[in-house]
Amino acid sequence: MLNVHRLRVLREVAERGTISAAAEALWITPPAVSQQLAALERETGVKLLEKAGRRVRLTEAGSRLVADSERIFAALEETEAALNAATKGVAGRLQVSAFPTAARAMLVPALVAMLEEHPQLRVTMVDLEPEESLPALKTGQLDLVVTYQWDVLPDIEDAGIEREQLLVEPTYLAMPKSHPSAGAPVRLKDFAEAQWIVGRDSTSMIDLVVAASNRAGYQPKTDLHSMDFQVILAAVNAGLGVALVPPLALITDYPNVAFQPIADMPLHRRIHASIRRGSGGDPAIAAMLAQLRLVSGALQADLRRMPPSARKRKR
Repeated sequence: MLNVHRLRVLREVAERGTISAAAEALWITPPAVSQQLAALERETGVKLLEKAGRRVRLTEAGSRLVADSERIFAALEETEAALNAATKGVAGRLQVSAFPTAARAMLVPALVAMLEEHPQLRVTMVDLEPEESLPALKTGQLDLVVTYQWDVLPDIEDAGIEREQLLVEPTYLAMPKSHPSAGAPVRLKDFAEAQWIVGRDSTSMIDLVVAASNRAGYQPKTDLHSMDFQVILAAVNAGLGVALVPPLALITDYPNVAFQPIADMPLHRRIHASIRRGSGGDPAIAAMLAQLRLVSGALQADLRRMPPSARKRKR
């Protein structure tokens, strides 16, 4: 009989590549991870991992076991969701997360409605980037996360996660109003010499700029980094460079910034609600998803009606 906890440990090691990283994610010690994996290999009678330098990787048998285990985890989630629906309804604890702009514009309004309608529900919220929130969703530290995907970057599927698209935003090139290209649609290929203000390394906010610039034929200059769009826009406002910005980031006036459509490479940010596969029948998760649909539907209609200049005034 396979031990479900040990299967989860194997999945974390597979996704993170090291025993220590999996231990940190699971809140246990590295020796405990090694012990669980050794026990799982005894149960299965096959070698599941092999060393690859300082990292570890799955054997063929290990890869098959991880893939098959996702069905087991989904079935357990479905069972738990059905039990919650039969016993407690929209009550108990719900742990949610969103990246900062969606937390402000989408998650907070949804939470207000949720707590008014379901006073027996306790909701905990944290704002996290997808690189942080999705692994926490998989390990059960979060129950629902709002994430984003830039359409110029590869779309990475995960067998353990169900994803529902909530909102699609256009992306604009933010530049100082004094820039010669301000006031009309722009082409990314004309900004090879610009200083780009981007997200931190190893995040999609820098990967977006690099991928789009590479498609336009150059490697961008990326000396200024922030994960906060208000810092990014303050830098653009001060004349330090240009940036790619979606409308949900515009929460005040930026008097010295022009927001221009991109003519040669239209870019979009797709915002999703993500849950563990099989957990959608849980009453609290289902209610949260319903509220997020309502909020995002109103925002989507707003985005379709208004030009960029009006959007920044309304936000």
